[in-house]
Amino acid sequence: MVNPLAIIGILDWMWDIIALVITFVLVLVLFRVNDILRNRKTIPHYVARKVFHTFFGPVFIICWILFSSGPYSRYIAAIVPLIFAMLFVAVGSGFMKNDDFVQFLARSGKSRELLFGNLLYCLVMVWVSIACWFVPFDKFTGVPYFHLFIPTAILIFGPMAGGDGLADMVGQKWGKHKFKVFSDKSVEGTLAMFIFSVLFTYAILGIYWLVFNPLYPAAYSLLNILIPVLAVSLVATIVEAISPRNIDNLLVPVSIFLMLGVFWYLGVLGIIALYPYAIWNFTPV
Repeated sequence: MVNPLAIIGILDWMWDIIALVITFVLVLVLFRVNDILRNRKTIPHYVARKVFHTFFGPVFIICWILFSSGPYSRYIAAIVPLIFAMLFVAVGSGFMKNDDFVQFLARSGKSRELLFGNLLYCLVMVWVSIACWFVPFDKFTGVPYFHLFIPTAILIFGPMAGGDGLADMVGQKWGKHKFKVFSDKSVEGTLAMFIFSVLFTYAILGIYWLVFNPLYPAAYSLLNILIPVLAVSLVATIVEAISPRNIDNLLVPVSIFLMLGVFWYLGVLGIIALYPYAIWNFTPV
């Protein structure tokens, strides 16, 4: 997370604008490819919608690597989900008409649905960008210390995006053992939620690892963070299973954030040694 053009006098915020454009283009490509496949009936509607849900968050957080570690980086990056949130409000409230947008992203095909799950997803992305921005280098020495921490944002995006998105697809296709608390769920979908939460969290961590610590013995630290990843994924799975429809995109990340707070508190008390591996930028810096 550096400014590669600093050598020619480009300020951090200028480079961050370039990174913002790159990020937005990549998200638009993800959107358009799935929309085209849906229109051509290459993939079912619910698959196209959930693929976008699944990969929007991970693509966005991986693009954080493009941004500098300047004081405004987090706010500039947050513009991407903020634009989508504004679109959801405009279309969902009827202020703007975009039938293709609604047909793609709304499960029921009604515009007002965009004001619930989709909007919450983007607002959480804005919040995580500002509150949990990841700076992988010591501000004073410039030494990378990513191997000591898991960025809080990755622990949130892994279950919220990858786990929840693929759980819905598995549940709709193979979910035979149903149960209901506030909304219909399946045992198969719930198991998928846990498995893919763990896998997506580790996948995003692996990408960060290759960028910032390619020579550090990854296996050692990945084993150390196994318990926090499993614990967070389990909590996210339970919360998703009992959440009412359309608000799990809020309840899952909030529950993870609270879980990390518990890790932090127990670490401070010296009860468990999970703190250094579970929290990074838990509070804004």
